[in-house]
Amino acid sequence: MATKKEVTEKSFSIREMIKEFNLEVISPGENLDYKLSGPNIYRSGPELTGYFDEDSQVLEDHIHIFGKEEVAYLESLCRKKRRDILERYFSYGFPGIILTYGAELDDDSLEVIVGRGKAVLASMMSTSNLIRDMKYYLQRRLAPEMVIEDHILLEIFGMGIMITGYHEAKIGATIELIERGHKYITDEYLVLQRTGDNQLLGVNGFDKSDPDKHFFLVNKDGSKIDITDSFGVGATRKEKQVNLIINLEKWDEKKFYDRLGVDRVYENLLGVNIPTIDLPVRKGRNLAVIIETAAINERLKVSGTNSAEYFLNETKKLIMENKKRNQGENAMKNHVSLSVRELKERFDLEVICGEEKLENTYIYKTSIHRPALALSGYYDTLEEDGPDRIQVFSEGEFGYLESLSEDVKVDNLKKYLEYNFPAIVLAGVKNVPEYFIEAVEEAGLVLLMSNKRKTSQIIADFNSFLEAYFAPAITLHGVFVEMYGFGVLLTGKSGIGKSETALELIHRGHRLVADDMVKFIKHPSGDIVGRAARLPHFMEIRGLGIIDIKTLYGLGAVRLNKRLDAILELREQKSEDYLSSAKFSGGTMEILGDSIYKAELYISSGRNAAAMVEIATMNLMAKKLGHDPEKAYREGVTRFSQEEKRILGLDK
Repeated sequence: MATKKEVTEKSFSIREMIKEFNLEVISPGENLDYKLSGPNIYRSGPELTGYFDEDSQVLEDHIHIFGKEEVAYLESLCRKKRRDILERYFSYGFPGIILTYGAELDDDSLEVIVGRGKAVLASMMSTSNLIRDMKYYLQRRLAPEMVIEDHILLEIFGMGIMITGYHEAKIGATIELIERGHKYITDEYLVLQRTGDNQLLGVNGFDKSDPDKHFFLVNKDGSKIDITDSFGVGATRKEKQVNLIINLEKWDEKKFYDRLGVDRVYENLLGVNIPTIDLPVRKGRNLAVIIETAAINERLKVSGTNSAEYFLNETKKLIMENKKRNQGENAMKNHVSLSVRELKERFDLEVICGEEKLENTYIYKTSIHRPALALSGYYDTLEEDGPDRIQVFSEGEFGYLESLSEDVKVDNLKKYLEYNFPAIVLAGVKNVPEYFIEAVEEAGLVLLMSNKRKTSQIIADFNSFLEAYFAPAITLHGVFVEMYGFGVLLTGKSGIGKSETALELIHRGHRLVADDMVKFIKHPSGDIVGRAARLPHFMEIRGLGIIDIKTLYGLGAVRLNKRLDAILELREQKSEDYLSSAKFSGGTMEILGDSIYKAELYISSGRNAAAMVEIATMNLMAKKLGHDPEKAYREGVTRFSQEEKRILGLDK
């Protein structure tokens, strides 16, 4: 097996956080060097009412966030009660708080907090944006790591494949796979990072920030093959999520070898189970083709389907659902909506009550609400942000309800349930009180249960899904393909040859995302992500009609979505003197508020449009890596001209 070495546990200090997120220091407190060991960011809730979960780690090692709503709630309390709550609140061991945009504490409250030695910081970001950005950054920065040897990591048809085992076969197969257009990450100093519950990222541990730093493949005798020189920058990338481990072993006639991926075997790395298969090495077997097949097969399993008919049937279902959704008064509320049933099926939620309402109850907002303050009888936050948000209950909320007197509990809960929530989701709750179920049933609301223990995890999953689902969108006419890891939109007037060019690109090993009408959304990460606006993976070719790319070329020829990196407009070459100019026509185009690289490619007889598109994409890649080929060309011509002058004696 491979050699593994655990990396020293990482941490991130408050001082580093101040610099990274440009925070203002209102009071430094006693320990700006306090180190966080995880994405420990927490928005204050029940604590402001005087309820404290003594067993919760958030009171010991989290940075607490105060927004305008929390400050407004504190100001609604009398001075004595506010001071009593803050005195107890800030007696716990957490290092400090961050005030978001618009949140300003009065001097009396600051005196209590500063007196407890807590750091008080301020941000110009909104509460939700700050929490999202901080958690995402800390999750990546503090991800558990290990270094693993004797593995080669490749990207094959969009899948991260780790190859280990029989060394000679491993090297030979890797070279052939790179020749077939796949991407090489590393075979030395492979750093694995756990970036999520079921996500393992493989990173080339050597510094690749400089475009002059090359990628190497090491032979058994220690000699190195320069992948960058041999295959170009398009054959490499710095990191890739690991999806499959392939172990190559010498053929053993006595051993029974299962078919690829039939029996699921996993290897646990940093707590993540990665599917593993054994491939026998035998003369006459093309390992590169088998590994490609294994990668496509794994991708097929991940997608959960194996036929184009499935996509067509599912699309028909979506069309019918959209028609139903756009009918009636619900369509007037918001054009984009998500049924609670879709949410239930997406996250495998258990229905406790309200089964009959799942189909016709819709979600229109991305916000998730934990009703800590509302359960205390303070409803301003609910009314300000709108009551039509998903509500999440944990043991903490039920613990707070139990701390109230019976009359107050019943009265507050009844008023709370009068709001028309799309659904209430229970997270990490072992025993649901009967009085709560009866109250929800009486109110006619949907009550769901998540099988995940961590409330923060289910909220993060909901937020990520809903932010992407309700993201701003635009539909553009063109063909969207992925090339060398870049998302490229081919545009141009009707009949210019966009689909034909894309078809040749697929022949060359690139992938189709969408043809004709491409829907782009503004992803929460800031990327512009495109997907098929109607039927996925179908193309219209003049003279052929409609063809199914996935059926003809397989799953390796398509993908469901991709970040938009460049727009290439195909234009007809009308003049005959295009060879007289070496100038490349480029610029930018604004899509959903982002400036996207755009270039014009002139096509005519004798010019291969697909090859030109490939070169334009690699040219963009080189620029992103810090190398400007146009500038290098001009400087080279200048130097050559000066040398000619010197030889000819014309430089005097």
